[in-house]
Amino acid sequence: MELKLLFLLMAPLITFSSSSSISDSVLESQTSVTVAGRSLLSAKKECEVNFEYMNYTTMTKRCKSPAFPAKECCSAFKEFACPYAIQINDMNSDCAKTMFSYMNIYGNYPTGLFANECKETKNGLICPPPPLSSPSLNSSTAASTATRFIMLLISATTAVLAFIVLA
Repeated sequence: MELKLLFLLMAPLITFSSSSSISDSVLESQTSVTVAGRSLLSAKKECEVNFEYMNYTTMTKRCKSPAFPAKECCSAFKEFACPYAIQINDMNSDCAKTMFSYMNIYGNYPTGLFANECKETKNGLICPPPPLSSPSLNSSTAASTATRFIMLLISATTAVLAFIVLA
């Protein structure tokens, strides 16, 4: 009985660990000051997402100066950034820095706007899972979505089988 209870408590943790979010460290990277110079230890891999030619209209139409309404800006930011949460959360790449650079070019946003205004959980912003058949998904996002779906399926199947075996 105790083993069943332990497993039933662990199954949701495994299942929910496959959800996506934008971490606070990504948002805070927008406010950090870069020191001039080079360091081999801080070398980052190039981002696989080309943020230069993205459509920033979602952001610039809804998140405008001078007011920069928090609700609209955060909603627009999540809509724009969540499909790339895996890439921009990778602190070994320059994706977050690149994304914020282009957002600032196209939207002229003040430094730290999204880090200061967009708060949901202590770990960051919660991203809804993207639809599996969305035409806007690029190959890396589609692959990560498929991987999450497979992990969710495996977790659920394992939970059901363990419940049957332990019953």
